[in-house]
Amino acid sequence: MIHKLLLTCILIIITQLALAQANTMNAAQVAQKIAKKMKDSLNLTGNQKNSIYDVNMSLHSLKQDARSQILNNSLLLTTRIQAIEKTRDSLYKPLLIIPQYNMYKLKKRNLVSNN
Repeated sequence: MIHKLLLTCILIIITQLALAQANTMNAAQVAQKIAKKMKDSLNLTGNQKNSIYDVNMSLHSLKQDARSQILNNSLLLTTRIQAIEKTRDSLYKPLLIIPQYNMYKLKKRNLVSNN
């Protein structure tokens, strides 16, 4: 009985670790896709692309922290995630030169208004 319980606990832990790793891999893939798209559309340097990737991974981490801290209040979670997302532009701005930032804002505005 104790062995079955221990085995069950170990399997649950392994499953949770695998899911966490898959989530991180997906976040890295999304961050890489965003960085590549911005590099192509805004003519970013390699350093700028890497910095954009880092910003996106940082934002993902902040959103994951919010999800783990706010479990039973979807309105509060939504508000917190929106607040995190609203910091994106201010984090991108110092990484881009003025024409790139202006083009980013224009493309973002067009993307939002088309949806």
